[in-house]
Amino acid sequence: MDFIIATLKKMNTKLFILLVFFSTFAMSKNHVIFLDITKNQYNTRVVPQLNFRTSPQIKEAIDNGIRINIIAKIELFEPKNLWLDNSIEQQKITLEVSYFSLGKHYKIKNLKTDEQVGVNDYPLLWKEIEKLMVFEFSNSLITPKSLMKIKIMLDKGALPIAMQLPVLFDSNWDINTPWHEQKVIQQ
Repeated sequence: MDFIIATLKKMNTKLFILLVFFSTFAMSKNHVIFLDITKNQYNTRVVPQLNFRTSPQIKEAIDNGIRINIIAKIELFEPKNLWLDNSIEQQKITLEVSYFSLGKHYKIKNLKTDEQVGVNDYPLLWKEIEKLMVFEFSNSLITPKSLMKIKIMLDKGALPIAMQLPVLFDSNWDINTPWHEQKVIQQ
């Protein structure tokens, strides 16, 4: 422990933050495979297809009655020549995952629309989550250059206060996906 403290004192703070950021990014095992984009006359519907797994610690917490929130953020944008993109519209969905021990039943609930999906099998829970991550954009916003990017993350701030600090840098609680970017194809 003394070695770690001495090393941290010698390291530049910015370098340490950069190191933590990249190590967290490199450890991310969850990701968005692709965005299923379908259009009708007025709207474009986007549903992410996920490769999503959790650690035994997260399963244990859910099985013991801890509700966790998953946030999915999506952005419709047009790229510019430099790194500053033209953001057209952003949306966010918050899903609450809970377990009911009497019925041995997992439930995912969209906190904005109150839509729910229930399953009895924990691994199936993470496949069913895609059904509630549905985003809609007006076709009038989409141009031939439009791109979408999405990120899915655990809302650690929604955990009970006693859990927030211990899970902050715990890799077992890192279920965040890296940003996934995909072109919106005009049909």
